[in-house]
Amino acid sequence: MGTLVLDIETASPFEEPPENSNDTAYFELFAFGLAYVEDLDDQPETTVLFRQGGWDDTYTIELFERLFDWCDQRAIDRLLTYNGAWFDAKHLFNWAAELDASTDTEIHARTEALFENHIDVALAAADEYADELWDDQHILPDWKAYDLTNIDNDSVWYDDYQFPDSYLDGIDGKAMQGKHIGQVIGERYVENVTAGLEATSVHTELTRLLKDYCTSDVADLVDLYRALGGPDLDDTYRRPPNSIN
Repeated sequence: MGTLVLDIETASPFEEPPENSNDTAYFELFAFGLAYVEDLDDQPETTVLFRQGGWDDTYTIELFERLFDWCDQRAIDRLLTYNGAWFDAKHLFNWAAELDASTDTEIHARTEALFENHIDVALAAADEYADELWDDQHILPDWKAYDLTNIDNDSVWYDDYQFPDSYLDGIDGKAMQGKHIGQVIGERYVENVTAGLEATSVHTELTRLLKDYCTSDVADLVDLYRALGGPDLDDTYRRPPNSIN
């Protein structure tokens, strides 16, 4: 039974979202992190699909099409996300609906088909470790879930990559976080692409950093799924398209 893991990365190049906002209007699709296994005991096959141009719809459509092409080459029976019911699926469905309304595409239906057997592993982790949740938390941070299940999900440290002084100004912290992509790094990557700077050493290093981070987000999720119960989770934590608000 083929299992796909999907995680989106977003950027906010036009307006920074208010704290705790999950309104799609503030976000743009930047990248897909993907992992796939035919058997849950297999080593996952991974890839990262980055936006290949500016922020107009043409490049959003192109990124969706590359996702569908990659998935169409694999037998997928189950899709895993971490907090995808709240974030990934919601935004993908909203973007897809907007694109279908303004262009001659069928992205929404194809996205729904991909999520038909969607299991949100974050919901299982929140139930399993409910005592670890703070009063204002609905789910655990993924790093906490990995820590509690003794899965070695390595952080990605900025010091392991070579950038010019001040290139990462505006980023708070020594370890990469998804919010850094939204605040600074995603927009910087797209600026490099639109300026034709892909061949520069700085952009090459930025791509390596992003690939390592995006891969770390998906590569170990199969192990977390297995540790929490594997296929026994599917009925309880399945969140198909009609359950996404």
